[in-house]
Amino acid sequence: MKTFIASLFLTASLAFSSTGFAQSGTAASNLTAEGVETRFWVVITANGKIEVNVIKAEKEVSVNVLDQFGHTLASKVIDKEDAATRTKFDLSQLPDGSYKVVLIDGKHKEVKNIELNTRSVEAQRVVSVG
Repeated sequence: MKTFIASLFLTASLAFSSTGFAQSGTAASNLTAEGVETRFWVVITANGKIEVNVIKAEKEVSVNVLDQFGHTLASKVIDKEDAATRTKFDLSQLPDGSYKVVLIDGKHKEVKNIELNTRSVEAQRVVSVG
């Protein structure tokens, strides 16, 4: 368990310190309620999957993935005993577009907007002989 938490903190520090991650789809935030901080961030992988990482105090939180119309596509409740979690959601079967990841922490709600874009870009090379 200590190894998991240590690796999670290492992942968090890399995500927060790297601008490359920020440009490739990492979004992080903090929720503060009554002096207790909950941190979460979203990482979008290349294959249409997202990872939602949550570090929190002893309280229950829920993570929801919503489409552009506000419909819940996936939901996960994180028990209060779990201090740090990584939840994976597979969005590869969904069409490209805007989605929201919502973390509800008792009285507070934090929303992260994500853009799913799975279109591949083909490299074109022109060869000329002179």
